[in-house]
Amino acid sequence: MKSMRWRIALWFTFSLLAVTAVFVGITYRHLQQELRVEKWERAHPGNKDWTLHGSYSEAEVRDIAGELWRSSLLYAVPVTVLTLGIGYYLSKRAFQPVADMNRQLRAIGARSLDQRLRLTDADEEFRAIENNVNALLTRLDASFRQLTEFSAQVAHELRTPLTLIRLQVEEAADRIEPALAESLQDELRRLSDYVDQCLLLATAEQGRVNLEIRPVPLRALVLEMLEVYELLARSENRPLTVAAAAEVSVLADVRSLRQILHNLLTNALRHGEGPIAVTVGADGGGRFCRIENAVGRKPSAAGSGHTLGLRLVRALTALHPEMAFTGTAATGPFVAELRWPSPTGNINPTVSR
Repeated sequence: MKSMRWRIALWFTFSLLAVTAVFVGITYRHLQQELRVEKWERAHPGNKDWTLHGSYSEAEVRDIAGELWRSSLLYAVPVTVLTLGIGYYLSKRAFQPVADMNRQLRAIGARSLDQRLRLTDADEEFRAIENNVNALLTRLDASFRQLTEFSAQVAHELRTPLTLIRLQVEEAADRIEPALAESLQDELRRLSDYVDQCLLLATAEQGRVNLEIRPVPLRALVLEMLEVYELLARSENRPLTVAAAAEVSVLADVRSLRQILHNLLTNALRHGEGPIAVTVGADGGGRFCRIENAVGRKPSAAGSGHTLGLRLVRALTALHPEMAFTGTAATGPFVAELRWPSPTGNINPTVSR
Protein backbone atom coordinates (compact mmCIF):
# COMPACT_ATOMS: atom_id res chain seq x y z
CA MET A 1 0.00 0.00 0.00
CA LYS A 2 2.76 2.44 0.93
CA SER A 3 4.71 1.71 -2.27
CA MET A 4 1.59 2.40 -4.32
CA ARG A 5 1.10 5.72 -2.53
CA TRP A 6 4.68 6.72 -3.21
CA ARG A 7 4.46 5.66 -6.85
CA ILE A 8 1.38 7.77 -7.38
CA ALA A 9 3.01 10.70 -5.56
CA LEU A 10 6.12 10.39 -7.76
CA TRP A 11 4.02 10.14 -10.92
CA PHE A 12 2.15 13.26 -9.87
CA THR A 13 5.43 15.10 -9.16
CA PHE A 14 7.13 14.00 -12.37
CA SER A 15 4.08 14.99 -14.40
CA LEU A 16 4.05 18.47 -12.88
CA LEU A 17 7.80 18.84 -13.36
CA ALA A 18 7.52 17.70 -16.97
CA VAL A 19 4.81 20.26 -17.67
CA THR A 20 6.86 22.94 -15.93
CA ALA A 21 10.00 21.99 -17.89
CA VAL A 22 8.13 22.22 -21.18
CA PHE A 23 6.72 25.61 -20.18
CA VAL A 24 10.17 26.94 -19.15
CA GLY A 25 11.74 25.57 -22.34
CA ILE A 26 9.18 27.26 -24.57
CA THR A 27 9.59 30.50 -22.62
CA TYR A 28 13.39 30.26 -22.92
CA ARG A 29 13.29 29.69 -26.69
CA HIS A 30 10.79 32.47 -27.20
CA LEU A 31 12.82 34.87 -25.06
CA GLN A 32 15.98 34.15 -27.06
CA GLN A 33 14.06 34.75 -30.26
CA GLU A 34 12.78 38.07 -29.00
CA LEU A 35 16.19 39.21 -27.73
CA ARG A 36 18.26 38.16 -30.78
CA VAL A 37 16.00 38.82 -33.72
CA GLU A 38 13.38 41.34 -32.75
CA LYS A 39 14.38 45.03 -32.55
CA TRP A 40 13.31 47.27 -29.76
CA GLU A 41 12.22 50.86 -30.01
CA ARG A 42 11.85 53.48 -27.32
CA ALA A 43 11.73 57.25 -26.91
CA HIS A 44 14.88 59.23 -26.15
CA PRO A 45 14.92 60.23 -22.47
CA GLY A 46 16.09 63.78 -23.30
CA ASN A 47 13.93 64.42 -26.32
CA LYS A 48 10.49 62.91 -26.75
CA ASP A 49 10.54 63.46 -30.49
CA TRP A 50 13.53 61.17 -30.93
CA THR A 51 13.08 57.38 -31.25
CA LEU A 52 15.91 55.00 -30.43
CA HIS A 53 16.27 51.73 -32.41
CA GLY A 54 18.57 48.88 -31.40
CA SER A 55 19.03 45.28 -30.21
CA TYR A 56 20.70 43.38 -27.34
CA SER A 57 24.22 42.07 -27.65
CA GLU A 58 24.98 38.32 -27.51
CA ALA A 59 26.44 38.66 -24.02
CA GLU A 60 23.29 40.40 -22.81
CA VAL A 61 21.13 37.69 -24.37
CA ARG A 62 23.09 34.94 -22.61
CA ASP A 63 22.93 36.82 -19.32
CA ILE A 64 19.16 37.31 -19.50
CA ALA A 65 18.52 33.69 -20.57
CA GLY A 66 20.89 32.39 -17.88
CA GLU A 67 19.03 34.36 -15.23
CA LEU A 68 15.84 32.68 -16.39
CA TRP A 69 17.39 29.23 -15.96
CA ARG A 70 18.86 30.05 -12.57
CA SER A 71 15.53 31.34 -11.30
CA SER A 72 13.75 28.25 -12.64
CA LEU A 73 16.20 25.87 -10.94
CA LEU A 74 16.06 27.84 -7.70
CA TYR A 75 12.28 27.57 -7.49
CA ALA A 76 12.22 23.98 -8.78
CA VAL A 77 13.50 22.46 -5.48
CA PRO A 78 10.78 23.76 -3.12
CA VAL A 79 8.15 23.23 -5.80
CA THR A 80 9.25 19.57 -6.18
CA VAL A 81 9.16 18.95 -2.42
CA LEU A 82 5.77 20.63 -2.09
CA THR A 83 4.39 18.71 -5.06
CA LEU A 84 5.67 15.41 -3.68
CA GLY A 85 4.02 16.07 -0.32
CA ILE A 86 0.72 17.06 -1.93
CA GLY A 87 0.85 13.99 -4.19
CA TYR A 88 1.45 11.64 -1.27
CA TYR A 89 -1.35 13.23 0.76
CA LEU A 90 -3.79 12.96 -2.14
CA SER A 91 -2.82 9.34 -2.86
CA LYS A 92 -3.19 8.48 0.83
CA ARG A 93 -6.66 9.98 0.88
CA ALA A 94 -7.52 8.16 -2.33
CA PHE A 95 -6.42 4.77 -0.93
CA GLN A 96 -8.01 5.21 2.48
CA PRO A 97 -10.96 2.93 1.53
CA VAL A 98 -8.46 0.18 0.64
CA ALA A 99 -6.78 0.53 4.05
CA ASP A 100 -10.20 0.38 5.72
CA MET A 101 -11.09 -2.78 3.79
CA ASN A 102 -7.80 -4.47 4.74
CA ARG A 103 -8.29 -3.57 8.40
CA GLN A 104 -11.83 -4.96 8.44
CA LEU A 105 -10.85 -8.11 6.53
CA ARG A 106 -8.06 -8.87 9.02
CA ALA A 107 -10.68 -8.88 11.79
CA ILE A 108 -12.87 -11.46 10.01
CA GLY A 109 -12.22 -15.10 10.86
CA ALA A 110 -13.98 -18.44 10.90
CA ARG A 111 -16.09 -17.30 13.86
CA SER A 112 -16.99 -13.92 12.42
CA LEU A 113 -17.97 -14.65 8.83
CA ASP A 114 -21.24 -12.84 9.50
CA GLN A 115 -19.39 -9.50 9.59
CA ARG A 116 -19.50 -7.32 6.49
CA LEU A 117 -17.37 -4.52 5.10
CA ARG A 118 -18.57 -0.99 5.76
CA LEU A 119 -16.95 1.84 3.79
CA THR A 120 -17.69 5.53 4.25
CA ASP A 121 -16.95 8.27 1.73
CA ALA A 122 -15.83 5.79 -0.93
CA ASP A 123 -16.02 6.14 -4.71
CA GLU A 124 -18.19 3.94 -6.89
CA GLU A 125 -15.22 1.71 -7.79
CA PHE A 126 -14.58 0.92 -4.13
CA ARG A 127 -18.29 0.47 -3.53
CA ALA A 128 -18.30 -2.22 -6.21
CA ILE A 129 -15.38 -4.00 -4.50
CA GLU A 130 -17.18 -3.71 -1.16
CA ASN A 131 -20.34 -5.29 -2.59
CA ASN A 132 -18.42 -8.12 -4.25
CA VAL A 133 -16.41 -8.92 -1.10
CA ASN A 134 -19.57 -8.85 1.04
CA ALA A 135 -21.27 -11.20 -1.41
CA LEU A 136 -18.27 -13.53 -1.21
CA LEU A 137 -18.37 -13.44 2.60
CA THR A 138 -22.08 -14.29 2.49
CA ARG A 139 -21.39 -17.34 0.32
CA LEU A 140 -18.47 -18.41 2.52
CA ASP A 141 -20.56 -18.00 5.67
CA ALA A 142 -23.36 -20.12 4.23
CA SER A 143 -20.95 -22.81 2.99
CA PHE A 144 -19.07 -22.91 6.29
CA ARG A 145 -22.27 -23.22 8.29
CA GLN A 146 -23.55 -25.99 6.02
CA LEU A 147 -20.25 -27.88 6.26
CA THR A 148 -20.08 -27.52 10.03
CA GLU A 149 -23.70 -28.57 10.49
CA PHE A 150 -23.18 -31.50 8.13
CA SER A 151 -20.11 -32.63 10.08
CA ALA A 152 -22.03 -32.39 13.33
CA GLN A 153 -24.96 -34.35 11.88
CA VAL A 154 -22.69 -37.06 10.50
CA ALA A 155 -20.85 -37.38 13.81
CA HIS A 156 -24.14 -37.48 15.69
CA GLU A 157 -25.63 -40.12 13.37
CA LEU A 158 -22.53 -42.32 13.69
CA ARG A 159 -22.65 -42.49 17.47
CA THR A 160 -25.70 -44.76 17.61
CA PRO A 161 -24.52 -47.47 15.16
CA LEU A 162 -21.08 -47.49 16.74
CA THR A 163 -22.62 -48.02 20.17
CA LEU A 164 -24.76 -50.87 18.80
CA ILE A 165 -21.75 -52.52 17.19
CA ARG A 166 -19.79 -52.32 20.43
CA LEU A 167 -22.68 -53.90 22.34
CA GLN A 168 -22.98 -56.69 19.77
CA VAL A 169 -19.24 -57.38 19.97
CA GLU A 170 -19.45 -57.51 23.77
CA GLU A 171 -22.38 -59.93 23.65
CA ALA A 172 -20.62 -62.15 21.11
CA ALA A 173 -17.29 -62.04 22.92
CA ASP A 174 -17.56 -65.72 23.95
CA ARG A 175 -18.01 -66.76 20.31
CA ILE A 176 -15.12 -64.64 18.98
CA GLU A 177 -11.45 -65.24 19.42
CA PRO A 178 -10.38 -63.20 22.49
CA ALA A 179 -7.55 -61.39 20.67
CA LEU A 180 -9.90 -60.44 17.83
CA ALA A 181 -12.62 -59.32 20.23
CA GLU A 182 -10.18 -57.12 22.12
CA SER A 183 -8.85 -55.66 18.86
CA LEU A 184 -12.39 -54.92 17.66
CA GLN A 185 -13.25 -53.27 20.97
CA ASP A 186 -10.13 -51.09 20.81
CA GLU A 187 -10.82 -49.99 17.23
CA LEU A 188 -14.46 -49.28 17.99
CA ARG A 189 -13.48 -47.32 21.08
CA ARG A 190 -10.96 -45.30 19.06
CA LEU A 191 -13.54 -44.67 16.34
CA SER A 192 -16.12 -43.60 18.93
CA ASP A 193 -13.63 -41.19 20.48
CA TYR A 194 -12.87 -39.80 17.02
CA VAL A 195 -16.59 -39.28 16.31
CA ASP A 196 -17.08 -37.63 19.71
CA GLN A 197 -14.18 -35.26 19.00
CA CYS A 198 -15.63 -34.42 15.58
CA LEU A 199 -18.98 -33.63 17.15
CA LEU A 200 -17.38 -31.52 19.89
CA LEU A 201 -15.20 -29.74 17.33
CA ALA A 202 -18.17 -28.86 15.14
CA THR A 203 -20.04 -27.57 18.19
CA ALA A 204 -17.03 -25.58 19.43
CA GLU A 205 -16.31 -23.99 16.05
CA GLN A 206 -19.93 -22.88 15.91
CA GLY A 207 -19.53 -21.32 19.37
CA ARG A 208 -22.38 -23.41 20.79
CA VAL A 209 -20.48 -24.90 23.73
CA ASN A 210 -21.92 -23.88 27.07
CA LEU A 211 -19.05 -22.81 29.30
CA GLU A 212 -19.03 -22.22 33.02
CA ILE A 213 -15.99 -20.03 33.56
CA ARG A 214 -14.80 -20.11 37.14
CA PRO A 215 -11.50 -20.33 39.08
CA VAL A 216 -9.89 -23.74 38.64
CA PRO A 217 -6.88 -25.03 40.64
CA LEU A 218 -4.66 -25.90 37.70
CA ARG A 219 -2.03 -27.82 39.66
CA ALA A 220 -4.59 -30.09 41.32
CA LEU A 221 -6.40 -30.75 38.04
CA VAL A 222 -3.19 -31.63 36.17
CA LEU A 223 -1.91 -33.92 38.92
CA GLU A 224 -5.27 -35.68 39.07
CA MET A 225 -5.27 -36.36 35.32
CA LEU A 226 -1.62 -37.42 35.26
CA GLU A 227 -2.30 -40.39 37.53
CA VAL A 228 -3.72 -42.29 34.54
CA TYR A 229 -1.24 -40.99 31.99
CA GLU A 230 1.73 -41.93 34.19
CA LEU A 231 0.56 -45.53 34.00
CA LEU A 232 0.21 -45.34 30.21
CA ALA A 233 3.64 -43.75 29.83
CA ARG A 234 5.22 -46.33 32.15
CA SER A 235 3.73 -49.13 30.04
CA GLU A 236 5.57 -47.68 27.02
CA ASN A 237 8.82 -47.21 28.98
CA ARG A 238 8.55 -43.45 28.60
CA PRO A 239 9.35 -41.34 31.69
CA LEU A 240 6.80 -38.66 32.53
CA THR A 241 8.16 -35.89 34.75
CA VAL A 242 6.06 -33.20 36.40
CA ALA A 243 7.09 -29.81 37.77
CA ALA A 244 4.19 -28.06 39.48
CA ALA A 245 3.85 -24.87 41.50
CA ALA A 246 2.37 -24.90 44.99
CA GLU A 247 -0.95 -23.92 43.40
CA VAL A 248 -1.95 -21.90 40.38
CA SER A 249 -5.54 -20.78 39.92
CA VAL A 250 -6.87 -20.00 36.44
CA LEU A 251 -10.21 -19.01 34.93
CA ALA A 252 -11.62 -21.78 32.73
CA ASP A 253 -14.44 -24.22 32.15
CA VAL A 254 -13.43 -27.42 33.95
CA ARG A 255 -14.86 -29.85 31.38
CA SER A 256 -13.30 -28.01 28.44
CA LEU A 257 -9.96 -27.70 30.23
CA ARG A 258 -10.01 -31.44 30.95
CA GLN A 259 -10.69 -32.13 27.27
CA ILE A 260 -7.85 -29.83 26.24
CA LEU A 261 -5.37 -31.49 28.60
CA HIS A 262 -6.60 -34.93 27.56
CA ASN A 263 -5.95 -34.14 23.88
CA LEU A 264 -2.49 -32.71 24.54
CA LEU A 265 -1.40 -35.64 26.72
CA THR A 266 -2.89 -38.18 24.32
CA ASN A 267 -1.05 -36.59 21.40
CA ALA A 268 2.18 -36.65 23.40
CA LEU A 269 1.76 -40.39 24.03
CA ARG A 270 0.52 -41.43 20.60
CA HIS A 271 2.58 -39.24 18.31
CA GLY A 272 5.69 -38.47 20.35
CA GLU A 273 8.60 -40.42 21.71
CA GLY A 274 10.98 -40.27 24.62
CA PRO A 275 10.37 -38.45 27.92
CA ILE A 276 7.31 -36.28 28.48
CA ALA A 277 7.78 -33.18 30.63
CA VAL A 278 4.77 -31.38 32.14
CA THR A 279 5.27 -28.03 33.85
CA VAL A 280 2.67 -25.98 35.73
CA GLY A 281 3.63 -22.61 37.13
CA ALA A 282 3.68 -18.86 36.73
CA ASP A 283 6.21 -16.37 35.44
CA GLY A 284 6.31 -12.78 34.28
CA GLY A 285 4.15 -13.66 31.28
CA GLY A 286 1.36 -15.24 33.33
CA ARG A 287 0.26 -18.68 34.48
CA PHE A 288 0.96 -21.63 32.23
CA CYS A 289 0.79 -25.38 31.69
CA ARG A 290 3.49 -26.67 29.33
CA ILE A 291 3.82 -30.18 27.83
CA GLU A 292 7.06 -31.08 26.02
CA ASN A 293 8.02 -34.25 24.18
CA ALA A 294 10.16 -35.29 21.24
CA VAL A 295 8.42 -35.61 17.88
CA GLY A 296 8.09 -39.20 16.66
CA ARG A 297 10.40 -40.09 13.80
CA LYS A 298 8.00 -42.53 12.19
CA PRO A 299 4.81 -41.16 10.60
CA SER A 300 1.75 -42.13 12.55
CA ALA A 301 -1.18 -43.87 10.96
CA ALA A 302 -3.40 -41.71 13.13
CA GLY A 303 -1.92 -38.51 11.88
CA SER A 304 -5.34 -37.13 11.17
CA GLY A 305 -6.27 -37.69 14.79
CA HIS A 306 -3.23 -35.68 15.84
CA THR A 307 -4.37 -32.80 13.64
CA LEU A 308 -7.95 -33.15 14.85
CA GLY A 309 -6.81 -33.14 18.47
CA LEU A 310 -4.86 -29.91 18.12
CA ARG A 311 -7.67 -28.37 16.12
CA LEU A 312 -10.09 -29.19 18.92
CA VAL A 313 -7.64 -27.72 21.44
CA ARG A 314 -7.50 -24.47 19.48
CA ALA A 315 -11.27 -24.36 19.09
CA LEU A 316 -11.92 -24.87 22.80
CA THR A 317 -9.16 -22.46 23.79
CA ALA A 318 -10.61 -19.76 21.55
CA LEU A 319 -13.86 -19.94 23.52
CA HIS A 320 -12.02 -18.93 26.71
CA PRO A 321 -11.40 -15.17 26.79
CA GLU A 322 -8.27 -15.42 28.96
CA MET A 323 -6.71 -18.65 27.67
CA ALA A 324 -4.15 -18.87 24.84
CA PHE A 325 -2.61 -21.94 23.20
CA THR A 326 0.65 -22.29 21.29
CA GLY A 327 2.16 -25.41 19.79
CA THR A 328 5.66 -25.25 18.30
CA ALA A 329 8.31 -27.74 17.22
CA ALA A 330 10.79 -25.34 15.62
CA THR A 331 13.78 -26.27 17.80
CA GLY A 332 13.23 -30.03 18.00
CA PRO A 333 10.75 -31.12 20.69
CA PHE A 334 7.07 -30.35 20.37
CA VAL A 335 6.05 -27.78 22.99
CA ALA A 336 2.34 -27.32 23.72
CA GLU A 337 1.57 -24.50 26.13
CA LEU A 338 -1.61 -23.15 27.68
CA ARG A 339 -1.21 -19.66 29.11
CA TRP A 340 -3.34 -17.26 31.13
CA PRO A 341 -2.68 -13.54 31.91
CA SER A 342 -0.35 -12.57 34.74
CA PRO A 343 -1.88 -13.06 38.18
CA THR A 344 -1.96 -10.39 40.84
CA GLY A 345 0.28 -11.02 43.80
CA ASN A 346 3.37 -13.11 44.27
CA ILE A 347 4.43 -15.85 41.88
CA ASN A 348 4.62 -19.27 43.48
CA PRO A 349 7.97 -21.05 43.13
CA THR A 350 8.11 -24.22 41.05
CA VAL A 351 8.74 -27.50 42.85
CA SER A 352 9.33 -30.93 41.31
CA ARG A 353 7.30 -34.06 41.81
